[in-house]
Amino acid sequence: MNLSLLLLASIALLQINNTLAFSSHRSMGKRQKKRTHSEIDPQPDDENDLTYVEFYSGIGGWTMAFEEALGRLENQEEPPLKPKRITALDHSDLCMRVFEHNFRTKRKSFQIQIQGLTKKQVETWKSKFWFMSPPCQPHTRQHSNQEKDLSDSRSTSFLHLCTLLSEMEESTLPQMICCENVVGFETSNSFEQWRKALAERNYHVGHFHLTPTQVQLPNDRPRYFSVAVQANSLSSSKDASLYLSYLQHEDLSKEEETIKIQSSIPELGVNVASEEAETADAATISTFLDTADNSDLRIPEKLLNSDAAWCFDIVSPNNRRSSCFTHSYGGYVRGTGSILYNCADSEGKKLIKPEEREFQKDWMKDFDKTKLRYFSGMELARLFGFSERFSFPSSCTPKQQRKLIGNSLNVRIASKIVELGLRCMQLDGKSKRPKS
Repeated sequence: MNLSLLLLASIALLQINNTLAFSSHRSMGKRQKKRTHSEIDPQPDDENDLTYVEFYSGIGGWTMAFEEALGRLENQEEPPLKPKRITALDHSDLCMRVFEHNFRTKRKSFQIQIQGLTKKQVETWKSKFWFMSPPCQPHTRQHSNQEKDLSDSRSTSFLHLCTLLSEMEESTLPQMICCENVVGFETSNSFEQWRKALAERNYHVGHFHLTPTQVQLPNDRPRYFSVAVQANSLSSSKDASLYLSYLQHEDLSKEEETIKIQSSIPELGVNVASEEAETADAATISTFLDTADNSDLRIPEKLLNSDAAWCFDIVSPNNRRSSCFTHSYGGYVRGTGSILYNCADSEGKKLIKPEEREFQKDWMKDFDKTKLRYFSGMELARLFGFSERFSFPSSCTPKQQRKLIGNSLNVRIASKIVELGLRCMQLDGKSKRPKS
């Protein structure tokens, strides 16, 4: 009898273990299953949260610009403005690693294809803000045939966003969209598709050509910027009227309707561009340099002895300017960014721009070549307006750092664009945005 009871108990225990194992296996399967965007990014409970998505996020320039802009407004708003990132999207694993290194939150960034997003996924987010820097390669000086940009594979994801914006339910549209690209983007067919989508969805848009020297940073990096605010979210306050004058709703049914490019925002400290103002107001290069000697960044002597070295744009710590840095900085010489002559007795006549001097074989004979070096990744980050809390993970090489910054945007300029949009909006939690 005791043996029978023991046998029955063993069978029952075995069944329980199998059931638990099956349940555990199913749970593991659920955890390993590819998550949908709605599962990744549940909607926040607080309607006052400023939810945002950063497309083509790179290393998080727009996120930092958003935080900086909100910091300038935080004492003027009640309840407090709380940014909440829904997600950041980029195809580069390296960018994502640097992003997560700097912005450690529960809302992760994801290495996915933007062109794979569906209307339902984006509508589920109900994000209030979109930030983006679409691929610039189809619109650079090296790709002057703008009529072919629509067929360029690098434009596919941006054109997909145009389509999504056109098709989304009105209640799920972002209240504000900020965009950055190279100067010339505004003459492309891709831009016309974007402009059309914004007009159809009743956005008021401001277009700008701005460069960091206009906000006292000693670097020349002219870029196209735009800020678009949905009509339902525009403020009706008198305080906003000054900023609203920078935005307009474009009626594309009128053939004569041309894009209005603006070049300054004096009310926000983005001054009118002029060479005199730039050199007078900008900080010196020395302000942005590392304390380390960075001897490992010296220009190779073989390169300095080549004819190509004549194309170097050389600046000293006392200069208040530097040329535009690109992702090719450190790999190519011409047009990729300035190098530093870190010598106390440098003379101004040696450091004139390459396009303003005559080529001579011995033009470098008066230079101490051991004092010529590249800028470090962190020095570039400072010139690009990134805050001191930004850093690179230890696994990121100097070459990778320079490339990442060269592909990024200027945070200080971008923050002014965000601030302009915010000042045009009603941010008191009582938005006139249609209810879903």
